[in-house]
Amino acid sequence: KVSEEQVKAEKKRIFEDLLQKKGTENLYDIKRELRETMDQHAGVFRTGEELSVGLKKVKVLKERYKNIFIADKGTVYNTNLMNAMEIENLIDLAEMLVTSALGREESRCGHARYDFPNRDDDKCLKHTLVSYSKEGPKLSYKPVAITKWKPVERKY
Repeated sequence: KVSEEQVKAEKKRIFEDLLQKKGTENLYDIKRELRETMDQHAGVFRTGEELSVGLKKVKVLKERYKNIFIADKGTVYNTNLMNAMEIENLIDLAEMLVTSALGREESRCGHARYDFPNRDDDKCLKHTLVSYSKEGPKLSYKPVAITKWKPVERKY
């Protein structure tokens, strides 16, 4: 259940803080740069070095986002505001994804690390859980429950 105070705080964040920003950063430039950063540095095939560069770029975009400008100041059907909120969420998700990928030092499951080319089921068989704090994403892990088939190397 969401408290009345939480609703008021979110309305203030959106309609007073976010909507009234008078910065100089173009929202859509940030979105384009975020997409390019993720394409270049957080693909399926990756290295720790590439991921680290990507994380630095995401953090720069997160700082730049604080200085955005929303041209449409309306409160009804405001697609600029909707896009601003979406881009804010995409930046947070990108930061979590890259941080999580850096924490996974194996080539298996959802990604391949060129700097860790060997299969390692012990390291892979865990779910990455991300919680958010003021310092940034915090990682924790939960074991995978194997119910029927143990993982085996594919041989073609």
